[in-house]
Amino acid sequence: MNTIDIKAPLNSARKLLLDPDTVLRLNPSWYVQKITANGKDSYSVTLCDDRTDEILQIILYIEVCEEEINYRMNSSLIVFLMHEVTPAVVRLSIRGDFFREEDLPYWLKGLKNYIQLEIKQSRIVKWLLDRVWLRMTPSQRRITIIIVLAEGIGLVALVAVVIALKLLKYSL
Repeated sequence: MNTIDIKAPLNSARKLLLDPDTVLRLNPSWYVQKITANGKDSYSVTLCDDRTDEILQIILYIEVCEEEINYRMNSSLIVFLMHEVTPAVVRLSIRGDFFREEDLPYWLKGLKNYIQLEIKQSRIVKWLLDRVWLRMTPSQRRITIIIVLAEGIGLVALVAVVIALKLLKYSL
């Protein structure tokens, strides 16, 4: 079971986990092509595996128990277990057999960051995250990170060259 501590009240974590659109979009390997509410706590979801391009049509049922929220996806189950450590810290665990085991730590980290962003009430960043970042496929996100890093390194190198030229000009 994968576990992470989140500096947020239990209600904030519970509120996010009851929104399957955001929770599933934060998964590092699958992306949501379409999600439709069928009724109370029931959804039709089209997921696509970013590595294999496998497309799955699933029916998702969300069941809320005391300290856990269960995602029943066809014949599989994902359990989000929440335990309040202190009023300001919640421990979140994920177990299940639907997604790859190696993706769970990254998924937990994404959930943690999203919940903490919600707590900070950073509206502009959250708007960009919801409208742009989470609408990309995981491959597109990785490519975007690589491009931003490359451009940042290029900018730093350019600034270093300009500073070096200015220093050489003043020393001559």
